[in-house]
Amino acid sequence: MEWECLKFELFSPCATFKTPFSFKGIETYPLPPYSTIIGLLYTATGRKWEGENFKLSVQGEYESIFRDLIWFRKYNRKHKKLESLPLEVPRLYNLRCVIHVLGEKELIEEFEKALQRPKVYLFLGGGEYPVLVKNPRKVKVEEREVQLKTKYPAFVPESKSQFFIIPTEGISFRLPSFYEKGEEKTYRWEQVYFFPKGSLVEGKLLVDEEGDVIWA
Repeated sequence: MEWECLKFELFSPCATFKTPFSFKGIETYPLPPYSTIIGLLYTATGRKWEGENFKLSVQGEYESIFRDLIWFRKYNRKHKKLESLPLEVPRLYNLRCVIHVLGEKELIEEFEKALQRPKVYLFLGGGEYPVLVKNPRKVKVEEREVQLKTKYPAFVPESKSQFFIIPTEGISFRLPSFYEKGEEKTYRWEQVYFFPKGSLVEGKLLVDEEGDVIWA
């Protein structure tokens, strides 16, 4: 059985995706979390999320990581004044990602048109650096038996981690995705594993017509 999904590439010269429990220092996810991609899609459309349900696959790589210094302002309660402190921020240099979006046909077409002509300039990783969205397009997808080495590092849902051949081990992450409806702004969290490039996978998986596995 075949169907279509949206596929596009992202490029950013530098990006930081702050993990939720970075307090004294800042740590970054190795790839943009689902919430960042969801925000990018709806920023491009010029409207807010209205409860639509869809799935994302996020994979990609960066050339290197470096530490940048910024001035961090913090209120000192003891001395009752604002203080400026130097803070190290990790930056992913030359980040390239491959994104797949699986959902209803009308929503996929809306995202495709929006990414081709976004309402505003698009940014990743804190809004400091613009992001280039390359070639948003619909591609055919099928589920089939595969045995291959992955092309890119990827966020892999816990339910699909079973397809990786031991001794490959993934790094566990909990990623924010959609907002939970309620009085306070909270995220839905997804359990995933980050697997490196060249990991061996075997099993029945979603693959697009260009040969990329879809981790959704």
